[in-house]
Amino acid sequence: MTDDESGPGRGRITASDFTSAGSRRQFLAALGSAGAAGLAGCSGGSGSSSDGASTGESGSQTDSAGGSTLTANISQRLGTIDPAKGTDYVQAMALVNLYDPLVFPDSEGEIQPNLASDWSVSDDSTTYTFTLRDDVTFHSGNAVTAEDVKFTTERFLDLNQGYASLLSGVLDKENIVVEDEQTVSFELNRSYAPFLPIMVLVFVVDRDTIMANLEDGDYGERGDYGQAYINNNDAGSGAYQLADFSRGNSITFAKYDDYFKEFPDGAFDTVEVRIITENSTVQTLMKNGELDMTGQYQNSQTYSAIEQMENARVEKIPTFGLLYNKINTQKPPTDDPAVREAMAWGFDYEQVVNEIRPDMQKAQGPLPPTWGAHNSDVTQPSYDPERARQILADAGYSEGELTITNTFTSSYSFQERIGLLFKDNMADIGINVELNPQTWGTITEMATTVEDTPHTSQVFYVPTYPSPDSMFYNQFHSEAANTWMSMEHLDNAEVDGLIDEARQTPDRQARVEIYNQLQSTLADLYCDMHLYHTVKTIGFQNDVEGLTLRPAQGFEYTFRDLHQV
Repeated sequence: MTDDESGPGRGRITASDFTSAGSRRQFLAALGSAGAAGLAGCSGGSGSSSDGASTGESGSQTDSAGGSTLTANISQRLGTIDPAKGTDYVQAMALVNLYDPLVFPDSEGEIQPNLASDWSVSDDSTTYTFTLRDDVTFHSGNAVTAEDVKFTTERFLDLNQGYASLLSGVLDKENIVVEDEQTVSFELNRSYAPFLPIMVLVFVVDRDTIMANLEDGDYGERGDYGQAYINNNDAGSGAYQLADFSRGNSITFAKYDDYFKEFPDGAFDTVEVRIITENSTVQTLMKNGELDMTGQYQNSQTYSAIEQMENARVEKIPTFGLLYNKINTQKPPTDDPAVREAMAWGFDYEQVVNEIRPDMQKAQGPLPPTWGAHNSDVTQPSYDPERARQILADAGYSEGELTITNTFTSSYSFQERIGLLFKDNMADIGINVELNPQTWGTITEMATTVEDTPHTSQVFYVPTYPSPDSMFYNQFHSEAANTWMSMEHLDNAEVDGLIDEARQTPDRQARVEIYNQLQSTLADLYCDMHLYHTVKTIGFQNDVEGLTLRPAQGFEYTFRDLHQV
């Protein structure tokens, strides 16, 4: 939005607006209940507004150079855009557009060529050799070579932030070998099935650009490894390059015309992502046609309002994640499996998906059905308070004897409603619940010790890389303890063994069978209550299409997918 677009006359649509300088999208939006049918046969003007911005026949925003702009919003501050450090979904949004990894996931989670045109794996599954495309350049104009891949991975491991721990103990720097200008190999310390999916998180940087912008630091001749520079600049080869970055306000991307892949017809020349936290503002901008794409965490009233707009719609796509009620398995009384089992059968899951979060789907087990490795026979408790009371009685507990805590993020009203339902349901089976809403930051701090972790905690989890391993290792392996992801504090040798076995099993079908067994084992431990299968909800203007969900956090913000129709 420019200053002139918010200036005098905004919101008053006249015939001159329609035939000359006005936005057809805004005209249609403002027309509201009068309907768009009456516009048939009228020719929408495409002239320029006073600031040089204009709108075309399709209603798309265009800039002074005739290019189109996608305007989107997020609701949280952008942190780092260093590809060796970013972990949350907004950071991933920046990285997935500015940079390219060797391989990239499709919507099914299958690993596809990207910078690498091909790869091979040794017979013992320890050496991966990638052949790079020879037609890829960074935004600087430098060619992408095997040396850049080696430098990137060394930087990833040396900085040891972000997702570097996923390769800890698996890959040593001296085992990254440049075979020739277009070929690089990685010799792993052991067979490691998640290696290829994890490589979607290793975004390749322009070595020459980094080395030309070093500051003093702890890494010898590599100084600060370009951390100061790359925190505010891009050194990538992605479909979009960084045009403007105001960390607390917005980030703007410009299409990279020399990108090695084709853009779809109607691809956007510019993408502006603004930080907008007020739902009322999002509604107004969507109604006026000034916002093309909403964030994924708007409240239900906002999505309902957008669904009523003639110029906009809401897309709802089942994700690869769940909302869990994580149960602390090491803290009395929830260290008793009988207590956990009773809680699981005493909760009304149907009421959550029917009344509190009607856009969400009922879960079945710890892995959503969107995964190919989902076990459709896994036990999923249903609301059976009589059975729950009997389990507690058989375990020797009397009514009112047990008291537990439940924590949820204080900023989400629906989580409070789920907490209140949980409290009521548990009271029906004789368990007292103390609700303890907290900020997300406090919850992550509480998760660092068994003693401080509440008995139960509502936590979303989505995969960070396209493998079931991302769902299981981070949450349930004993070596991944003491984080917000693992508030179960599970320490179970059978679970650890199955996760380790899957990681060391190259055969895909064999891994699926292990994951099936793992889901049943976790379900029988009742270490979680699976509150619902999450559904991605995003509002769009009607002329914007192409959203593609992938099983990796933030990858749905691949702007090259989006286009005008």
